[in-house]
Amino acid sequence: MNPDPVHELLMLGRAVELSPSSDEVVRARTAYLHAWAGQQPEASKQAQLVLDRAKKPQAASWALAAMGELHVQEERSDAAIAKFRSALENATRAEDRQAETHFAIRLAELLIDQAALGEADDWLCRVRDNLPDFGAADDSGAADSVENLDRLNHAIQSARVRAAHGSVDEAVQSLLEIAERAGATQCLDADWKAHAQLSLLYSQKGQSFTARKHDQSAMEALESIAASLPPPLRASFFRHPKRRDVRERALTVPSEPALPIPTTVSNPAKRLLDIIKRLAGEHDIDRLLERITDSAIELSGAERGFVLLVGEDGQLEPHLVRDATTTPTDPSVKFSRSIAEAVLIDGEAIVTVNARDDLRLAEYLSVHELMLQSVACVPIRARGKNLGVLYLEHRGRRGRFEESDLETLGAFADQAALALYNARLLADLGRRETELRRAYEELEQAKTQVDEVLSVRTEELAATRRKLETMRSEPHSRYQAHGIVGRSPPLLRMFDLMDRIRDTDVPVMIQGESGTGKELVARAIHFGGTRRDGPFVALNCGAVPEALLESELFGHVRGAFTGAHRDRAGVLSQATGGTLFLDEIADMPAKMQIDLLRVLQDGTLKRVGASEEERVDVRIICASNRPLQDMVRQGSFREDLYYRLHVVEINLPPLRMRLDDLPLLCDHFLKRFSSREGLTQKRLSKEALAMLQTHPFPGNIRQLEHALLSACVMSPETLIEASDLRPLLGSSETGSSRVTTGVADITTSQRSKPQWSEPVAETLDDFKSQEKKRILAALDQHSWNRASAARALDMPRRTFYRRLKEHGIL
Repeated sequence: MNPDPVHELLMLGRAVELSPSSDEVVRARTAYLHAWAGQQPEASKQAQLVLDRAKKPQAASWALAAMGELHVQEERSDAAIAKFRSALENATRAEDRQAETHFAIRLAELLIDQAALGEADDWLCRVRDNLPDFGAADDSGAADSVENLDRLNHAIQSARVRAAHGSVDEAVQSLLEIAERAGATQCLDADWKAHAQLSLLYSQKGQSFTARKHDQSAMEALESIAASLPPPLRASFFRHPKRRDVRERALTVPSEPALPIPTTVSNPAKRLLDIIKRLAGEHDIDRLLERITDSAIELSGAERGFVLLVGEDGQLEPHLVRDATTTPTDPSVKFSRSIAEAVLIDGEAIVTVNARDDLRLAEYLSVHELMLQSVACVPIRARGKNLGVLYLEHRGRRGRFEESDLETLGAFADQAALALYNARLLADLGRRETELRRAYEELEQAKTQVDEVLSVRTEELAATRRKLETMRSEPHSRYQAHGIVGRSPPLLRMFDLMDRIRDTDVPVMIQGESGTGKELVARAIHFGGTRRDGPFVALNCGAVPEALLESELFGHVRGAFTGAHRDRAGVLSQATGGTLFLDEIADMPAKMQIDLLRVLQDGTLKRVGASEEERVDVRIICASNRPLQDMVRQGSFREDLYYRLHVVEINLPPLRMRLDDLPLLCDHFLKRFSSREGLTQKRLSKEALAMLQTHPFPGNIRQLEHALLSACVMSPETLIEASDLRPLLGSSETGSSRVTTGVADITTSQRSKPQWSEPVAETLDDFKSQEKKRILAALDQHSWNRASAARALDMPRRTFYRRLKEHGIL
C-alpha cells in the first residue's frame, strides 16, 4: 500500500483499464485497493477472478487480503482474520517482504480488536526488524515510502497494545508523536488512525472535549482522502466500520448546555472555510442538509434555521429544521412563508433587524403571527437554478443579523447550493446506477433465456437441415455410384420412381433420347434391387443382325445351323436369376417379338435347334429412343408385347431439360477423366459453362462427355475456355433433326419458332446479345406468353426465366 492510497488506486486502476491483460499481481493489488476504498462488488469480483486463475502466490496473497478487507466491512472478524493469515502464508511463500510486513500489521490490528493481545504483539515483534526507524526514514528521504506508512501503522498498533496493558499515558504520548509525523509527511491514512485512537483514549480518561477535537482532526483527514477520490468511490469510502464510527462521533454534538450566543464571530473567514470543507466532504443528502442547517446556525448565531427546498409542485417545503440547541424540531413548525417565497421569487436576500418594524415585511401576516424579530433569508442557487432558500430567525432578540452578514451568509449559501447540487447529482447517479444494474440483470436473465431457447432452436434447425440434406442427397449419392449425376427436379422424380420399383420384378420400359443414359438407369435398378447378386446382361437389338438375333436371344444347340459348332446359351439363359436389358427394342424384328412374348408369358424358351424347352427366371428392362405407343398405332410393334413390357415406364429427360445438372455433370466428367486418363485436373471457365448452358445438346450427355474429354486432351491449359469447346460442339441449331421429349416425337423444324438469321457469335458478349434478340423475338411472336416462348426456344422454363432476369427483360 502506498502512503497515498488514492494515488495508487487511480494508477493501478488506470493500468488495468488500459491493459485488460495486466499482470495478475497488479490486478490483485487493485482488488485490495478497491476493498480499502469500500468498493465491495468490484473488489470481490477482481479478487475472486485472481484467486480462480492465480499462478503466483504473491497475487494470491493480495487477493486474499482484499477478501479479508471485505469481511472487515461486513463485520465478520473471524473470517477476516482467517483471510489475512492465508494472505501472510502466500506472501511468505512468495518472499514478498513488503506484503508480509503489511499483512502482519493489519492482522495484528484485527487481533487487537478481538482482544487477542498476545498474538497481536507477537506479529508486531516479528516484522519490527523489517521496518526502518523514523530517523533513518527521514535521513534517507523515504518519508513518503511504503515502509514509512507501515512503520507509522506499526507504531499505532504497538501503542494500542501498550494502552490495553494499562500504559495509557505512554500510548497517548506515542500517538501524539505519530499524528504529528503523519501530518508532516502527509500520510493521511496513518493520520486519521492516530487521531481516532487518541479520541478513544481521551474518552477513557474522561476528557470528552479533547476526544472530540481528535475526532474532528481524524474526520478532516478522512474528508481530505475522500475529496481526492473519484466520485463513484466517495460514497463507498465510509463503509469501513472504523471510518464510519469516526464520522458519527465527529458529527455528534455533545449534549452539554448550549453556550451563550457570541455577539461577534472571531475570524469568520477561517470558520467559513472550515464549514465549507465539511460540506464538500458530505454526499448524503440528509446528512448534508443537517450540516448546512447546523453550520448556518453556528455561523450566524440564529435561534432557528430552516432549509426550504422547491418541491415537485414548485412550492417551498421545509426539509430540515434546527434550533440553537441542535436538537431536531417538528418539520411542520411555522415560519414566514411570505418572506421565504419573496426571496425565492426575487432572488435577493433579506436581512432585517426587526421584522415587525420593517416596512418591507410589515404587510406579511406571518411576521406578526410569529412575532419575529431578527430574520435572515438567502436564496440557494446552483448553476442558474433556484433550489430553495436558507431561512434563519431569532424571535427573542432584535438586531441578531446585520447587513454585513449578507456577504458571509451569501457565500455560505452558494457553497451549500453547490454541495447540495452535487449530492443530488450523486444520488441521482446512484439511483440510475441501481436502476441500470437492475435493468442489466433483467436483460442478462432475458438474454440467458433467449440464448437457451435459441440454442435449442438452433440445434433443432441444424438437425432438421441435416435430415433434409440427407433426404435430398440420399438418392443423388446412391445413384451417383452408378454414374447417374444430378439433382434437378426431373431427375429427382425419376429417382423416386426407381426407388419404388427396384425391389420388384415387374418389367420396366425406359424411354429417352439417345445419349441420355438409359443403360445406366437399367444398371442402377438392377444393382439397387433384390436381384443385385444375379447377372446383368445387356443386348442392343438394333446392333445385332436379324439373322443372328434369334440365336443371340435364345441360344442354339450344336449343329442347329451352319457354323454352330457347339451349344451356346442365349442372353435370356445367361440372365437367369438377374436382369436382361434390351436396348433399342423398337428395332426388334416382328418374329422375335412373338418369341419374346412367349417367354414373358410362360417363362420358358427353346434354343434354336433344340427339342426341349428351358425354364428361365429373368427380369426384363427395355429401352427405346422412339415412342413405342406410336409404333403400336403404326403397326410396326406388337401391341400385346408392348403391354407386356410397358408395366412401368420411366421417361429419361434430355440434357436440355435438366440444365441445372450441367455443372455437376461437368465436374463429374472432369474428375473421372483426370483419374482414368491420368490427365491434370481441369475446370471450366464461367464463359465456357455459360456457353454449355445455351447449347441444345442433341446428343445429350454422351455428346457432353465426348466434348469435355476432347477438350481435356487437346487444351494445354488447366482452365477450359469457351473457345476450346465451341469447335467440339458445333452449331447450336439442330435444323430439322428429330429430338425426343419422352412423350412424343417432335421435329424441330415443325415447331413454332421465331425466324432470325445471325452470324456465329465470336465472344460471350456477342452471344448474349444474340440470345437476348432471340428471346425478344420469341416473346413478340407469342404475344409475350413466356411459357410458349420458352417452348419455342427449346429452353426449360426455369432457365428461360433466369435469362429474362439476366438480360433485364423483366
